[in-house]
Amino acid sequence: MEMLLGVIVVAVCGLLAWAAFRIEPHWCSKDGRRMIARAQHLPEPHKSAPRWNEVRVFVDENTVILRTRGVRATGLRGEYRVVGKSPAPPKKQEIYVLRSDKEVFIRIPRDSRAIKTFEALLNDKS
Repeated sequence: MEMLLGVIVVAVCGLLAWAAFRIEPHWCSKDGRRMIARAQHLPEPHKSAPRWNEVRVFVDENTVILRTRGVRATGLRGEYRVVGKSPAPPKKQEIYVLRSDKEVFIRIPRDSRAIKTFEALLNDKS
């Protein structure tokens, strides 16, 4: 009986760990101009895609400002403009292309309040 209880506890812990890695971190302010999302650099040809990193996003007028915590993804930090959107994003998500001196993808859940903000920035690009 103790062996069965131990197996059940390990299985539940494994299931919880798997679920924690699958959950997309996202938070968005009520106005849709501040959020936590995932971003990655545009992959270089013939190289594996870089990892998606958690970023803090601030929208100021027509500029998107990305900030990261720690030193893990410091290359993503900077100010960008929204220049495009993925025509075939993953299920329940939208991917926008941001550009400054480098290009970055930002992934946002489709039901986020930030979608309206990013669509407005995309339509106002001039």
